[in-house]
Formats: sequence, structure tokens, C-alpha cells
Amino acid sequence: MKLKNILMTGLALTALTACNDFLDIDAPSKQTNESIFTKPSEISTALNNVYVQALSGDTYGNSFYGGMMLNSDVDFASNGSETATGNAPQRFDVNVNNSAVGKAWKQLYKSVETANNFIYNLEQSDLYKSGDEDIVQMMGEAKVLRAMFYYDLIWYFGDVPFTFTPSIETTDYVIPVTDREEIQKQLIADLLEIAPRMKSTTECTVERASREAAYAMIARIALQAGGYSLHPDKSNAKNYGTMSRPSNYQEYYKIAADACDKIIAAGTHKLGLSYNEVFIEECNYRVINNDDPIFELPFAFKVSGNVGYSQGPTGNVYEGTSTGINIWGKSGGSSRLSAFFRFTFDRDDQRRDFVNGLWYYDYDGTPRLRSGTFYGAHNNKWSKFWATINTDPLSEGNTGINFPYIRYADVLLMYAEAINEISGPNGAGECGKTAADALKEVRNRVFSTEDRSEKVDAYVASATTKEEFLTLILNERKWEFAGENMRWRDLVRNNKYAEVIYWAFLRMYGVAESAGGGGSDFLEPASQFDGIPADLPTSAFYNQIANPKNINIYPNTTLDIFEFYKKEGDIDNCLYVNVQNPGSSWLQADFFNWYNDGAGAPRNECLYSFMGYIMANQSSNFTINNNGTYETMPWPLTSASQLPVVRYIMPYPSEAIQRAGGVYQNYYGY
Repeated sequence: MKLKNILMTGLALTALTACNDFLDIDAPSKQTNESIFTKPSEISTALNNVYVQALSGDTYGNSFYGGMMLNSDVDFASNGSETATGNAPQRFDVNVNNSAVGKAWKQLYKSVETANNFIYNLEQSDLYKSGDEDIVQMMGEAKVLRAMFYYDLIWYFGDVPFTFTPSIETTDYVIPVTDREEIQKQLIADLLEIAPRMKSTTECTVERASREAAYAMIARIALQAGGYSLHPDKSNAKNYGTMSRPSNYQEYYKIAADACDKIIAAGTHKLGLSYNEVFIEECNYRVINNDDPIFELPFAFKVSGNVGYSQGPTGNVYEGTSTGINIWGKSGGSSRLSAFFRFTFDRDDQRRDFVNGLWYYDYDGTPRLRSGTFYGAHNNKWSKFWATINTDPLSEGNTGINFPYIRYADVLLMYAEAINEISGPNGAGECGKTAADALKEVRNRVFSTEDRSEKVDAYVASATTKEEFLTLILNERKWEFAGENMRWRDLVRNNKYAEVIYWAFLRMYGVAESAGGGGSDFLEPASQFDGIPADLPTSAFYNQIANPKNINIYPNTTLDIFEFYKKEGDIDNCLYVNVQNPGSSWLQADFFNWYNDGAGAPRNECLYSFMGYIMANQSSNFTINNNGTYETMPWPLTSASQLPVVRYIMPYPSEAIQRAGGVYQNYYGY
């Protein structure tokens, strides 16, 4: 059953709070805690308040899967402003007063404080000391959530203030900044202690953090700790820092491999549903406890969570409502993918046409193709249009659709990455599964049985070295986790972000430049890097057709869709293959009209969408940000070492620095 009462009970508990001035967060009073932690029902209510923190729109409820999901070759938000505003995290354009960053910081520390308070007081409880399994499970859930909050704090802010002690139990009102590796060590140790004592998802629900979720968080934190990250230059705050990893990084990969091994060996999860069914089930508020999802953020119906509103096709309304057969109301459709993402897939990969959405809907349900100057594709993994229940023509905003924060596919690919680093593609853990086996399991789900010999077995076997196999893993993660705020992190962890951003920018610029009629010197080199054809189809021929009522073709079974012309004998339709105009019976639309004839240059979105790292102007001057100075972009690029670091780390908000009395200091050039 969906946890409908989490929000209300959590809000009721939050009312019994006192203010902590430093972080401006709420913590239940000591008197309240003494009464709460004596009864299982009230402990459960207090735990709900920890879950409530994770549902905030300033973090997991919206921001982390929207404006704070950084641009890459997968997740992409266009931006045509030629002026740095300090308010566009996706293009690495932020400052200490950025509102989204400030709200995320504040909410994450409120979340940490709530978890710390719960854990500290439960530790004093006789019920917990007695070893009651239900109470121990609640302790584990709070520790998993706390680890989740710190995990994301480290990703966004690097070394951060860290404590396991609630503010009401300390006189230290300025939490000291702690090196990220020390934080990660403590989080891993904390979870390793509690995880074996927690319940499996077969004993509870994926809407609660389980034993499997705890081990998955251990793996995530261990890979984060063992991977590369941007470290500050403490001797020069204006320096953007350097990318490095700890000398003992393989120890962390071993921890990650062991944690994933435990989940795999338990056998409680599998990839039984098809890829699209996983997300369609979520959009229909159905919770599946023994398949891909391991831990879902349990948003409350129409109260919290923008999942399926930000993602999926835009849905317009007229005077606040949709009409006729369109019974789904307004949908934002603002969380988008790169326009080139669809060209990276194998043509038979079932994820390709499901994930990449190329049309939206008017208020009456009429489909409209995204073409011309549209700079991306809709992320169709989730959409309110996929729901067959609880529809509402007046609805907009929060949907209450769950978000799968941890999936079994992620566990398999983390396992493959960790085992590969330790002993190569054919290495195995105690469960007996090799790294290659784990990768195959993910690919088996998205290719038909007749394709698997070539596109799973032979494909995986083609990588014989660690480096080759890592490339396959990162590609698989790219195709598997679009829109789940993972791509930029995967690239950072493997020190590949700068190179990918460089070529994503030149790919976009080159396509726009070519649209101007003069071709582009960037497209062939970009193709050698990303594997996308240099001569992409720029026209599509299509017709509106009745709904096929088949979710394997399109998840909505009511609204009309588009079919695209496919010439007999061609391997694919006109979205992927250049074809001649088939005649007047087909409508025509042009893609990639990204050249500004008036300015004689690509449109601004092609120039400035990666502005905080790399950009061009209308005079074709290409520059790249090197420690705050825009220098001439290296071309041709002979080595990734020529590229400066990407400043993906966010600044401590000015309010936090002021509240700390200047004890905190920003680095990375902020």
C-alpha cells in the first residue's frame, strides 16, 4: 500500500519543533523526544518525519531531477542567455546567491538534522536496546536516509559540514567542515553495522529503505569515495581545484563489490518486468516489491513529487483545463534529454524509442511534433499521460508518482564496474556472477531473444581489457539511467566529464553550423568520439494515427500518436535514416534548424548552453573556462589532458557562510 500518511504525520511532528539558527532547520524538542521514543507507533510517526524531508521539492521532489541535474550528453537543458546569471546550475553558471543551490543546501541539512535527532533519541530508547526487530528496522531506515542526504551533499558541495549529533545535544553551533573521504568512511561504517539487522524488501516494501537499500547505499558511497572528484586548492581559493582520487581507491571498489554481491546473492530482486513496464507501473501508482526498484521515494498522491509532470511530453491546457479525450491536465515536460541521445542507441534497444519523446499534446489531446528550433527530446520514462487511474483535467504540478532512487539495474552495473576495476571483466564475487554476467543481465532485458547472441553476448565479449569494459559499463549506464541524475556523476567519478562536455558542445555547434549551409569541421571528429553519425537526418516525414493501444509501442493507450515514414528495405525510419520526400501523403518537419541567418551564426542556445565551461560567440570565438579565465578552446584536441576541470561543485550559500560567522570559506573560484 502506498504510504499516504507520511506527509501528514510528518508535518504534524514538524510543528513540535525548535529553531536552530545556524542552519535554520527544525529539530524536535528534548521534551517531545522523551515521550515519542517510548511507543512503537510514535517512533514510526517520528520516522515518517525523516521520510518527509526526502520528499521536498527543493531536493528529491523536484530540484535534483530538474534544475540541479547538470548538463551532459544525456540530460540537457538549453539556455540562450549570453550573460552569466549565477542562477543556472545545469550549465555550471552559479554563485553564492543561487536560490536553487541555497534551498537544496538548507533542505539537505534540515533532512540531516531530522535524521540525526531520530537516530540519537532512538539509540537511548529501551525499545531499541531490547533488539526489537521492528525498531531496529526503523533505525536502519533513518540511517539509510541520512547516508542518502550526505551522499548528495558531497556530490554537490564536496567537503561539507558533518556531524551525527543533533544540534540540541551539542554546544558546537558551527558544524565543522570535514574532508569528504572521512565522511564517506563514517557513512559506510554506520551502514555496515546496521544493514545485516534490517529487513529485506520481501519483508517490508520498496517504499521503505530495506537491507538491500542499505547495501546499495554502501556501494554508491564506496564508488563515490573511490572515484575521482574535484578537490579544492586550499592555498588558492580562486583556483578551481584538481581532479583526484585516493591512493587506496581499490579498497573502496572492493567494499562496493561486496555490498552489491550481498544484494545479488539474496535473490530478492530481478529484472523481470520489461524496461518500460517498470516506469509505467510507477506512473500508475503500483508498487512492485521483487523486481527492478529497490527503494522508491514514496511521494504522496497530488501532494508531493513532480515525477511525471516535469518528465514526459508537455501537456497544454486551456483556461486551466484539458478537454475531450485529454483527461490528464497540464504537464510541464521541462526535464529533457539531448537531441542527439537517441542516435547513440542500438536500433534494436527497446529503451531508445520509449525514452526519447518527440511530441507533446495540446489541451484537446492533439499531438504536436517537436522539431525546428527545439533543442532536445522529452524524457518519456515517466509521464502523467501514462496513468490510467486517478486522472484529472484540472491537475498540474505534484503527481505523487514514486521515484526509484535505487534500482537493481544500478546494483548490477555498480557490481560490474567494481569487479572490473578489481579483477577485470571475467572477475567474480562470492555470488559467482562475473562482471560480464552482470552487464549481460542488464542488456538481456532490452534486447529480444533472437538479438541477444550478437547484441549481448558478442557485444560484451568484445571488451577484453578493463578500459574497454569500463567504456561498455558507462555506455550502459548512459542508456539505462537517463533522467535519474546519474550521468554527470558517472563521468565525474571516472574523470571523463570535461571530455564529454567538450564534444557535446562541439556536436551541437557543428550541427547548427552545418544547418547554415557551409558544413562543419567539428562533425567528423565528434563522430569519432561519440559514435553518432556526422550526417544526421534533418527532415522527418510523419502522419498522425490512432492510438495503437499497445504499451510496447506507446505507453498512453488513448491519445493519437505519430508514425514516421520508413522506406522499404531501410533498417530504420526517417528519424534515424536520411530519406527522400515520400510524397504529399506525408507531413514534413525539419529538425536542427539551429542556425540564425540574421546573425550568420548558430543560435544562442548552441553557443551558451554549456556556458560555465565552454562557449562560443556569434563571431565564432571559442573559449573554455580555465580557473575563471576564458581562454581559447583547444582545437584540435589531441588529449583530454588539454582540458581544464569542469567546476561542477556548487558554492556554499552566502547565508550559510554568514550564519557560521565566516568560519566557512568557499573555494573553487567562488
